Amino acid sequence: MTPFADTNWLVAAYFEKRDGDRTGIVERHARKHRSFWIVSHIVLLEARNVFGRISGSPDPPEWQRLQADLGRRIYVDPMVWDLQRQRTHALFAKYSHKTNVGTFDAALVASALLGGGTVMLSFDQPLKALAAAERMEVYPDLEADGKALLAVLR
Repeated sequence: MTPFADTNWLVAAYFEKRDGDRTGIVERHARKHRSFWIVSHIVLLEARNVFGRISGSPDPPEWQRLQADLGRRIYVDPMVWDLQRQRTHALFAKYSHKTNVGTFDAALVASALLGGGTVMLSFDQPLKALAAAERMEVYPDLEADGKALLAVLR
């Protein structure tokens, strides 16, 4: 299992008091699997923006903790832009004619696949449905709306 974490997973991991349910899910998963998380530079860009917005701080302590975990708890895939673009375009060709595929969701799934991710750690149903369509495992499991979107993608 090679877990790829998206931004909302990182928010739940580093902002413990923001959403107790999500934070509990992240903590239980971390205890059970004791593995690192892969992220891409795209995830880190979004996370930097979101962490600042949530904290109301230009240099939030949560961001500092995430930075300290790079190379230990979090592995940053060294993303090659040409491969990223090609893989994202391939996802558009495969799915965009079937339903509304978010550009950012496609870019995240492409980066997860290129980084060797086999499990998408996320609370975002459209992102997880796209990852599942690409045969990635998703955690937590898809909810009803995610399953319906997956059926359209397949």
